Amino acid sequence: MASVRQFYPRSFLRLILLGNIVVALPLIIAIAYVASSIESLTQRSEAVTRQASLAARLGWELPDDLGAMERILRQYEVLRDRSLLDDYDQQRRNWLTSAREYAAIPLLAGLSEQIGSILEAEDMAYRKFQDGTLKAGELSTTLTSLRPRLHQVLNQTGQIADRAVESFRQESTHLYERLMLAQALGLAAVVLFGTFGRILITRLWHRFERAVKSLGEGKLDNEIRLEGPRDLQEVGRRLDWLRRRLLALEEQRTLVLRHVSHELKTPLAALREGSSLLTEGAAGSLTPGQGKIVGIMRNNALRLQALIDGLLKLQQAGYAGDRLEPVRVRLDELIQQVLATHQLAARDKRLRFSGSLAPLTVIGGREELTTVMNNLVSNAIKFSPEGGTVSLSLVQEGRLAVLDVADQGRGIPETDRKRVFEPFFRSSNSKDVGGIGLGLAIAREFAMAHGGSLELVDSDAGAHFRVSLPKRGPAG
Repeated sequence: MASVRQFYPRSFLRLILLGNIVVALPLIIAIAYVASSIESLTQRSEAVTRQASLAARLGWELPDDLGAMERILRQYEVLRDRSLLDDYDQQRRNWLTSAREYAAIPLLAGLSEQIGSILEAEDMAYRKFQDGTLKAGELSTTLTSLRPRLHQVLNQTGQIADRAVESFRQESTHLYERLMLAQALGLAAVVLFGTFGRILITRLWHRFERAVKSLGEGKLDNEIRLEGPRDLQEVGRRLDWLRRRLLALEEQRTLVLRHVSHELKTPLAALREGSSLLTEGAAGSLTPGQGKIVGIMRNNALRLQALIDGLLKLQQAGYAGDRLEPVRVRLDELIQQVLATHQLAARDKRLRFSGSLAPLTVIGGREELTTVMNNLVSNAIKFSPEGGTVSLSLVQEGRLAVLDVADQGRGIPETDRKRVFEPFFRSSNSKDVGGIGLGLAIAREFAMAHGGSLELVDSDAGAHFRVSLPKRGPAG
């Protein structure tokens, strides 16, 4: 792993830039190969075209010059005009120049011996003519005998040109195939490098995302360490410092809450007991005004006691996942027990419970699950109208046990739905109903500690809550 880290550039921006270069490199190489191949083929094609054009021009001139030489010799044989020999010499030099230029064409290198043989035969006959051992007519006959050999060379030139064209056609086909292969390999390399780069960057980003998400969810126990470029590693060190700071603050908050709760419980207990004694007339009879004041004191003491208990319960819910003692719990029986404890409150409001509870067993903390069910049922009773109905349904969906609790109250406004599970939040429809706004927050924390969820379901009337719990308990 250490050797891999050394290959990371110093910054995330450089990593992205390097990735783009690596991805583009195969295409650059393929383009360079294509350009080089096309340039080479173009140059060779131009050279062969020039040579073929030159061979075609000389192929017309050579027979014409040779015919002109023959005509001059026949005229000389009739007229015996010495000036005609000068014309012959000039025409002969032109023919020799064209023949030698023709033999020097690279495309016709295979015909050089035949052309040399024709030139040698003509030169030998011309020397004999100059020596007087050969007459003009005989020299003309010799030139006439060279004409078929010259035409044979010219015919072979056409065949060579045709073979060159065919060779270029085949080479063009092979070049096209190589270009297609190079293009395919280039695109494959681009896809491969691009996929690898995307996976690498996505992996680095997901690690960063998981680190931030763990901070947001309050999972502060694991050290945060990010691999990658130096700036990303520095971000990881900063996030770990923030984790340690949040952990210290959480510990301080818990400690303060525990101490404050403990310090408040004793005077609250004394205040509650004192108000109860006064209400019972332990210190003498109370006037109606005094009794009202004592009642207010007792109710507020009870409310403050419930608030402290709720805060402690919320604190416990935040760490429930680490403190659960899983046991087998018959969820339907647990709900029946919770309903029995709220029977008196339901009777006072003339409420009716409806629905069905499937016999389901889950693995979880009995006390925590009791708190979840108790909070949902008490919440439904509290917000139900007089003579209303509370619907409960327990069913199995796959590997989940799903409980729906719905009342016929005023429901929760659309604007309050996103905050309904926040601690101390109370909907605008519940201002005239008692409570401190911790029940749903605690229930949701305990449900999540079991690997489940608690959510608000859309309903036409009243509030509808659904808790989903895995039957096998929280994962590992």
